[in-house]
Amino acid sequence: MVATDPEDTPQTIEGFLDRGNITPLPWTIDRSGEISRASGANALETTVILDREGETLYRDATSTDYEDLERELEEVL
Repeated sequence: MVATDPEDTPQTIEGFLDRGNITPLPWTIDRSGEISRASGANALETTVILDREGETLYRDATSTDYEDLERELEEVL
């Protein structure tokens, strides 16, 4: 998981994972914007799921609800 919001902190990410009862994921905060630019994520609510080769499997430029995100991640895993 990559957080692109410049206001994110390790605490906000952990809170997000806890509130969503999400199994811990590796994560980072994209402070430079490099990952956002490379993936074409130009809105704060953008969700992009990439496969191991970096190919885009899912993209949503609006807030992704939990059920959709869970379904998409299960297909990848």
